[in-house]
Amino acid sequence: MQRKYPSSIFMAGLLLIAFQSFAQKNCTIRVNVKNILITKGNFYVALYNTEKGFLKAPCSKIQVPASRIRNGILFSRLPAGEYAVTIFQDLNNNKSLDKVMSVPVEPYGLSNNVSAYPTYANTKFLVANKATITVNMRN
Repeated sequence: MQRKYPSSIFMAGLLLIAFQSFAQKNCTIRVNVKNILITKGNFYVALYNTEKGFLKAPCSKIQVPASRIRNGILFSRLPAGEYAVTIFQDLNNNKSLDKVMSVPVEPYGLSNNVSAYPTYANTKFLVANKATITVNMRN
């Protein structure tokens, strides 16, 4: 006679793993954008979750038309942890933040409203469940 316990334990383990995976990705971040002077072009919003990837490899990114940015941006299904946000408004539709001598010439913004020399350390914020941040665009 064969026991059914091992398969029951296996199924319980699978359910636990599935639940943990779901529970780990239930955070949301709402990014509200303020100080928008021109409603032209697209906004590129990048979300970072590591110091190593900051300004290089976002964990998530969204492109939003300028006409819709006032509704805010929602990142969902994220694990709890530290995040940093960067935003720029692409006024000439070349899909990059234009700079002159390393100084941005298109509007941009950073989480924690860092004004200069952004690092992961000074732009990061903690998300445990839901977070709403406001980014003031610099023009």
